[in-house]
Amino acid sequence: MEHIYVSPSGDGHRNLATDEFILEKYRRGEMTGVTLYFYVNSNAVIIGRNQNAWRECALERMKAEGVQLVRRHTGGGAVYHDCGNLNFSFITDEKHYDKARFTGIVLSAMRSLGIEAEANGRNDLTVDGFKFSGCAYALRGVARGMHGTLLVSADMEKLSRYLVPSQKKLAAKGITSVRSRVKNLSEFKPLDTETVMQAVINAFKAEFGECAPLSFTPEEEDAIARQTERQASWEWLLGETPVFDYKVEERFSFGELQLLLKVKKGYITSAKTYTDSLDESLPGRLEKALVGVRFGTSELIEALMSGGAEEGEIAKYLLERRENTMDDKTEKLIEGARRALHEMPELSGEERSTQAFIKEFLKEHTSLRTVDRGAWLYAAHDEGAEKTVVVRADHDAVPVSTGAKHLCGHDGHTAALLGLALLIEGKKLGKNVILLFQHAEENGAGAAECCELFSDERLTRVNARVIGCHNIPGEPMGMALLREGTFACASCGADITLKGSPTHAAYPENGTNPTAAAARLALEIPDIAAGIGKKYGCMVLATIVGMRTGERAFGVAASDASLWVTLRAEKAEAFEELNARVDEAVKKYASDERLNYSVERLDVFPSTENDPVLLEDVETALKESGAAYKYLAEPFRWSEDFGHYGAFAPACFFGVGSGEDTAPLHTEGYEYPDRLAPVTAELLLNIIIGV
Repeated sequence: MEHIYVSPSGDGHRNLATDEFILEKYRRGEMTGVTLYFYVNSNAVIIGRNQNAWRECALERMKAEGVQLVRRHTGGGAVYHDCGNLNFSFITDEKHYDKARFTGIVLSAMRSLGIEAEANGRNDLTVDGFKFSGCAYALRGVARGMHGTLLVSADMEKLSRYLVPSQKKLAAKGITSVRSRVKNLSEFKPLDTETVMQAVINAFKAEFGECAPLSFTPEEEDAIARQTERQASWEWLLGETPVFDYKVEERFSFGELQLLLKVKKGYITSAKTYTDSLDESLPGRLEKALVGVRFGTSELIEALMSGGAEEGEIAKYLLERRENTMDDKTEKLIEGARRALHEMPELSGEERSTQAFIKEFLKEHTSLRTVDRGAWLYAAHDEGAEKTVVVRADHDAVPVSTGAKHLCGHDGHTAALLGLALLIEGKKLGKNVILLFQHAEENGAGAAECCELFSDERLTRVNARVIGCHNIPGEPMGMALLREGTFACASCGADITLKGSPTHAAYPENGTNPTAAAARLALEIPDIAAGIGKKYGCMVLATIVGMRTGERAFGVAASDASLWVTLRAEKAEAFEELNARVDEAVKKYASDERLNYSVERLDVFPSTENDPVLLEDVETALKESGAAYKYLAEPFRWSEDFGHYGAFAPACFFGVGSGEDTAPLHTEGYEYPDRLAPVTAELLLNIIIGV
């Protein structure tokens, strides 16, 4: 009995698992006759059983753009699959296997569509010398399989984009694909995959007669699911790679280095170092750090980052020379947006030109649903999914004597978010994404207003997650910086006013002078902070930023005093107690000196605390995408109003290294590096895909 089965799934791992499952049924003698199996994979690169993925594929680019890596259980070369590829398999036993007959069925189908095709000596099918189909073959006991792909309307640009080596200095020992001139069938006739599939089915039935549809029992579906898990595992996709060598050759500050790595089953098995470095221990340290590590750029960087200065320099070299995963057009758009935003710095709450630019960019380059909330805006990628990921960037500038200037990198943050809009355009992510363009971060007012987003879009702690990041000078370009617990401290400005009564300077006893109280508070408040820090075991700081008392009038005693203090703390409970203790101290001194007083809080920033579960998911997403990252031992003392979002949904904030030679934030020499915005956009995309 002949069967026909059409897969309902676009998952390449499941479709190849199903192919292997049917083949096994024939091997065990549970099926007879011939089965014709069709499937369409959504965005996948398929490599042969004996191929080296690092040599055949642009792995980092694939990860960044959500393209599956799938390894066949049979031989053959590397191919790119999207919804314009129709894949077929003839699966049978040795008695009924006939390669010429199966090839004839496909050629007959082509003739019925008005396409004169022929088979050539390399198991390919061609039209006018252009390949549109290639086949691979399976032999397992008495079972036989012949499967191939039919290029109907595949994206040829992506085919060339993903089927290139990602490591230039890799000496592979696996089978290398043979590149051929290819064309889609739709270039010869207006066709789609459904039409081509029906033509092959008709030719199959003409050859074999009527066929029965193939179905699976619940137990068989479970077996296919287990096989799918194996197909998707690192052990199968990369651990099955044949032995190969990888070489780093470069001159570093410590001398010439040639590092030779041997990789077997995806793991580094030996590391040989040749160098003229004066440090005789370097070869041994590199061997100890690298042997036993999974091969991959991010794994190499992670292993080296924990070593000495030389290892760190090698890690930086690998990080900066990672494969460029973004096309030139997108990269130039992002960098152009960053430069345009840099030229229109606007103070908190005054970002009108900036917002107009953002809206115009989104309108011109994306189809995202854009919502203008006046002072702020957001753009939504709607899929009707249960989960929504909110990604936030700020866009105000730092106040300077001449007005405003982008000295904190908010121009780059916004450009990166615009870049993310370009990267998710037209993609199926399995979740909704909201890009939140926030105003007024520098004065701490913007995030509190933007929290209206959660009620507007019906987002809760159950269905939403919030992601944000900030560039960090002094760290390697593109390095993701994670932190458990508090990432940035809570802070506020305390404007303390003390009012007494005026009198002639010659008769101070007739008035009330607040100067002594203000001076005592200026000395005591930092001590209060230090005591609270010891109590909670965290950073607590009170910084006197200014004090004024009286006027420059030598005949009048001071009657008014102002004390300005910045309060900050790592933990929310410590920050709360610090504020309460300051209020108590002000009240006490005012009472003792018979003064009126007030304490006004300005630029209030909550602590930016990372949700532990979301942080773990972010780390997993970075690791799976091949991104380099490390954990910070201490929180940043500066503050971020991103902390407001954590009250509405699980939130995670991380840093992105902007280069070790980049000037510090808020200094005159600082400027956000152009190259960082595309890098950050890709990091954010990888995190969205993973969480």
